[in-house]
Amino acid sequence: MPMRDFFAGITGYWPAGVEHYHWHVLPDPEIIRRQLAGPYQELTHRTGLAPVQSRWSHITVQHFAPLGRPADDAMGKIIELVRDRCSRIASFQAVIGKAQVQAAGIVCPVRAGPSLRQLWQAATGAGRNVTGKRYEVRPDPYDPHLTLAYACADVSDKPLQEWLSSCRIGTVAIPVTRLSLVAQRHDCKEITWRLLEHIPLSGEPR
Repeated sequence: MPMRDFFAGITGYWPAGVEHYHWHVLPDPEIIRRQLAGPYQELTHRTGLAPVQSRWSHITVQHFAPLGRPADDAMGKIIELVRDRCSRIASFQAVIGKAQVQAAGIVCPVRAGPSLRQLWQAATGAGRNVTGKRYEVRPDPYDPHLTLAYACADVSDKPLQEWLSSCRIGTVAIPVTRLSLVAQRHDCKEITWRLLEHIPLSGEPR
C-alpha cells in the first residue's frame, strides 16, 4: 500500500506558512542525530520522503490553534493552567521504539506509561477550560510518536518495509523534564517552529 503525501492531508486545517500553537516534548537533538537520524538515514533519505532534521524532531502533545486565536490573554490563562498541572507531573523517561512505515511517513512509536497521556490531558484540558469547544482536540485519541520522515509524494512502502525487516536498530530512551509551547509552521516539506515557552515538570525522572 503506498504512502500518501502527509502535507496534502493537513493543509485544509493548517495551511503552509501559517503558525499554529503546538505543545511538544522536544528531545535532545544530539541524541536524535546520533541514535535515530543517523542510523535510519538510508531509509529516510529516499525519493518522496522529507527527512526531519534532528533540531526539528518532536513528540507532539497537542496541535492547538492558529496564532492570534485565541487572544493573548486567553493563551496566558492556558499557559498558567498548563504550568500548574505540569508542576504535579513528575519528570520521566520515554522510550522511542523501532521505526515503522505508516500511511504518511516513517514513524517511531513512543512509550512512557501514563506520563505522556497526562501531558496530553494537561494541555488539552487547559485549552478546553479556557476556550470551550471552539478548537478541535488534535490528536484524539492520543498516540505518541516521533516522525523521522514525512511522505511528500506517493511512495511505495514495499522497499521501506524490506529495509526495516533486516535492520537491528534498537530503542532509545530520552528524559522528559518539560513541556514546550511553540509557534509552528510548515512549507509542505518541512515543519519548523519558534519556541515560546518551556514548562518544567516536577522532580527527577522516574
